Amino acid sequence: MKDWKFCPRCGDRTRITGDGEDIHAECHACGFTKYDNPLPTTVGLVLDGDRILLLRREHEPRKGRWDTVGGFLSGAETAEENLVREGLEEIGCELRNLRFAGSYSSVYGDTGLTTIGLAFVCELPPDAKIVLSEENSEYAWFPLDDRPPLAFADCEAAVAAVAAVAAVAAPTSRTGSA
Repeated sequence: MKDWKFCPRCGDRTRITGDGEDIHAECHACGFTKYDNPLPTTVGLVLDGDRILLLRREHEPRKGRWDTVGGFLSGAETAEENLVREGLEEIGCELRNLRFAGSYSSVYGDTGLTTIGLAFVCELPPDAKIVLSEENSEYAWFPLDDRPPLAFADCEAAVAAVAAVAAVAAPTSRTGSA
């Protein structure tokens, strides 16, 4: 929001007002108001048992860091449609069995853009062959409980939440005598 110095409608100077989570830009000349609403994204938690598929980012922001499949929604698609499209674009595979896992806030790198990541647990088809787009330089499967840090806070929080649920659901082994 700090970059909103001029009104996109009339070109007059704007004023940043509010505090906390109610910060917004106002134009007193024409009445335009812009709130700092987050941009919707998807977070694809592609699982294979207790492993998750991660992609290494080829471009900024956060070039070289690990990320999940996903991206920004366009105005005409649902979150599920977006994630299926992103799967086809980023790894050449149709993501299946999408199950909503939660929503997580984040900031897109150093851009200052706030996002809300809609996370889905999903799977690849059994015969899937991953073919990366130019957006990513490599992929790898990592254990949910032993993965590298992720590029964005929403992805990190979503993976941590799914890993915590998986850890609770996993059977524990007991040793010793009765």
